[in-house]
Amino acid sequence: MKPEEEIRKGLEYFEISVDDDKLKELLIYVNELQRWNRHINLTGKKDVSEIIKELLYDAFFVYKFIDKRSSFLDMGSGSGALSLPIAILDRDLEVYSVEKNIKKIHFQRHIKRLLKLDRFYPLSKKVEYIDDIVVDVIAVKAFGKIELSLHKALRLLKKGGRILLLKGKNANPVEFQGLVITKNILYSLPYSEKMYKLFEYTLEK
Repeated sequence: MKPEEEIRKGLEYFEISVDDDKLKELLIYVNELQRWNRHINLTGKKDVSEIIKELLYDAFFVYKFIDKRSSFLDMGSGSGALSLPIAILDRDLEVYSVEKNIKKIHFQRHIKRLLKLDRFYPLSKKVEYIDDIVVDVIAVKAFGKIELSLHKALRLLKKGGRILLLKGKNANPVEFQGLVITKNILYSLPYSEKMYKLFEYTLEK
């Protein structure tokens, strides 16, 4: 199957409607990620099909939990595997991508310039050093223990905002002061038998 067909299959699975321009931009992102990854360790996924099925589809899944006119922050974003596709899917979203690895931020800035993503903001710093941003939705994937992730994300969240934690299938949510567990979802990605969990925490108003 051609890469653009695999991307389209994932979009259809999650009922995300895009025009040909957005499909082309998603394909550019995937191809550039693979190209850069040959020289810089951006992700362990090596071929285009693997990038699409394990990274891009995860971004499509998360995108379904983001409301229109929201602001979104990807905490410990790596190669921008969540934040960049989401910024492409909705250019009206204010998307922040926080990653301490400068090489990975260089890649994200390259995609920002290449696709002219004016409301995408790659930030090269540790999340605990951010003190001038608050957002509606924060996504956390492969960051560490749940308690640590919630502690670092909480101060960047608007009242009524939500934290989306993407974890392995054996993970369990934990109680955290000031946050309410509003979703606990076992899920899989299209055309894969691997299972994952999403925990959604909402900040009390």
